[in-house]
Amino acid sequence: MKTNSKVRAFSLIELSIVILIIGILIAGVTQGSRILSQAKLNNARTLTKSSPVSSIKNLAFWVEATSEESFSDANTEDGQEITTWYDLNPQTASKSNLAGTAGTAPLYKTNIINGLPAAYFAGSDEFMSSSAFQNIVTNSSTVFMVVKLPSTLAIGDQAILSKRASAAANASFPNIQVSINGASATAAWQYCDGNGGTTVPSSCNELSSNTAVTASTPYVVSIVYVAATDPLAVVTTSSGIHFFQNGVHGTADATTAGAFNAPPNVSNTGSLFVGKHGSSALAVYFNGYIGELIIYDRNLKKEERQSVETYLGKKWGVALVQSTTY
Repeated sequence: MKTNSKVRAFSLIELSIVILIIGILIAGVTQGSRILSQAKLNNARTLTKSSPVSSIKNLAFWVEATSEESFSDANTEDGQEITTWYDLNPQTASKSNLAGTAGTAPLYKTNIINGLPAAYFAGSDEFMSSSAFQNIVTNSSTVFMVVKLPSTLAIGDQAILSKRASAAANASFPNIQVSINGASATAAWQYCDGNGGTTVPSSCNELSSNTAVTASTPYVVSIVYVAATDPLAVVTTSSGIHFFQNGVHGTADATTAGAFNAPPNVSNTGSLFVGKHGSSALAVYFNGYIGELIIYDRNLKKEERQSVETYLGKKWGVALVQSTTY
């Protein structure tokens, strides 16, 4: 018995229909991704506006990467240089906006931390500065950062933010420097009050290595500096430095702890730098992403600090385990 089988090729009309269906599916997935990204961004903006940040007194500086008020429209395309990062602090009419120069400004990058945008500093010569940030943080201070490091940790010290105008060993160049020490296989946060030192001041405290920083991971970092002579001090902690990584209180590493001479020099009128330390030939730069920076001109109470940490953790998708003792 003979059987005839015929294989019929798709007609042009059928091929067109298949291509059309595939195109519709791809467009649907792309549109769905855009809708999800926009929903995350809108939620982050809502959290920002309802956050406790601006209701806590002595707010000195606040920049973050999700608000419509943070950047000009020209700076919010993926890969664009950020020429101005606007200070959102409502407690003062004199804003400490950050300025960037073409060629050395950080880049606006989308979908970086919890699907949200962040400023990318490549670690070579990218930084921003504000000359308006003068004589603001004078004694005690509390610094909050949302930071994500790249997939490969750079070796050497990196300055995330600094009021230090030079790398020279001179006590007139204070008063805050938050760095990441990546000199080894692990990394840890450092806080320096600016009294002396070279590339990194000698009066620095570093978070102990049992809470080492790892690559490709976002962190909520809180640093409370309590100056014993600070008239604004809320003495709920002892004098000195207190680190909180994702809400967990960590002890300063005894091998790197310097002698903090409180208060730091208050007559310094240097700019605030973000992404680098100082303007000298010995300047060091940060390699990584910054989603948010908040600075208060006093040491916050535990409840105040934890309320800001809770907001940051929820917004940026960072799990917190908040300390009960501090």
